[in-house]
Amino acid sequence: MNSVSTPARLRARNQITIPEQVIEAAGIEKGESFMVEFEPSDPDVLRLRRVRASYAGALPGLYGDTRDYLEKERADW
Repeated sequence: MNSVSTPARLRARNQITIPEQVIEAAGIEKGESFMVEFEPSDPDVLRLRRVRASYAGALPGLYGDTRDYLEKERADW
């Protein structure tokens, strides 16, 4: 995936429209929520982080084969 950089402007009611190119590249869908972060040590950067509705499946393969992992964990009980 290539990075996308495009201008956006803060409007009168403190609203910023995320440009269509960014929406498409990031796979953002209507209704998603975000956290906006500001770090005083880097005042020219605002970070927008997507708040996931679910983390299910977010770390595939972390425990190898899930069935083997669960069997081993259950055996340790």
